[in-house]
Amino acid sequence: MKRVLIVEDNRLERRLLVHLLHSAYPEKIWLDEAIDGLSAISFITRKEKYDLIITDLLMPNIEGLELISKIKLDNPEYNNILVISGGNPYYLTLAKKMGAFGVYTKPLNKEKFLDSVYTILNTEYIKKAI
Repeated sequence: MKRVLIVEDNRLERRLLVHLLHSAYPEKIWLDEAIDGLSAISFITRKEKYDLIITDLLMPNIEGLELISKIKLDNPEYNNILVISGGNPYYLTLAKKMGAFGVYTKPLNKEKFLDSVYTILNTEYIKKAI
């Protein structure tokens, strides 16, 4: 079973992502949900191993770019990160440069997003789970 962490401060959008992933991968993934970057770091530091992290960028406490930076600091080779944001496209470009596998604007293109999820979870692309 693959482990996925969803980091999204908007409850409705987080629930939509959970529903989308459970529909696409019934009984094949375990999903954890974090309401911001700070709670995501709490999940990660508990030594949970995640095959994929999906994060929003604009969040309270610790935002997405800082979360990516903290992940990469401890695990430089880890790039199984998908970023979703409705904010300034410049931040999506920064996230990609920081090592995110894919970046997506809101509203989400479900097919392209699920293609990236599939690539990360079902191929030898996975270099290292954190």
